[in-house]
Amino acid sequence: MQNSSNNTLSCRRCGDCCRNGGPALHIEDMPLIEDGTIQLTDIVTLRPGERAYDQPAQQIEPLEAEILKIRGRDGKWTCKFYSPEGRNCGMYDKRPIECEVLFCRDIEPLAAMYQTNRLTRTDLLPEGHPLLELIDEHNAKCSPITMEEVATKARVGDEKALETLSEMVIFDMEMRRLVPEKTGMAPEITDFLFGRPLRVLLRSMNINVYEVSDSIRFSFAIGEK
Repeated sequence: MQNSSNNTLSCRRCGDCCRNGGPALHIEDMPLIEDGTIQLTDIVTLRPGERAYDQPAQQIEPLEAEILKIRGRDGKWTCKFYSPEGRNCGMYDKRPIECEVLFCRDIEPLAAMYQTNRLTRTDLLPEGHPLLELIDEHNAKCSPITMEEVATKARVGDEKALETLSEMVIFDMEMRRLVPEKTGMAPEITDFLFGRPLRVLLRSMNINVYEVSDSIRFSFAIGEK
């Protein structure tokens, strides 16, 4: 939007950027984590192979590398620090670097730094931390890439694939249940440790997961791949 007073582009603070998803975090944002402005429970990990909204490309694409993002609110990707009612940011004065450079009318500055100096889980957990071993085990057994491959086969009636998919989802669910139970940490920490639940990723493939007694069932949308 043109600023009538100086004929330059300026942010209207309309909130569209904030509603499209919280920022990915970079090395430059480490002080915000160290001083507690951003807590680990505020972060969700997006793992390689997941399909996610790419801000510079402005479309959903599979990720090639891990990204740490500010989690959404109200079951959506709207940044948890953004207030739709007040149309303001709860951390504007100490906002992450992507928020500083992002301007919807000129995304080149964001595109230039988008892939650089990204934080990962290993940057935030000290070497030798016991949870790193759990993260590695979860990554090995619940890879989004493997999940999508197996789910595609299960959709067309591959019984072995269906069994494998069930084992993956149950393992993922158990990890998310046991870690808060055993450590006393908030349940929200699991989205940082293990990324989005597999049942959420499957939903993006139009596959719903239902818990039935001590097992799970899948519902595959007709006509979807």
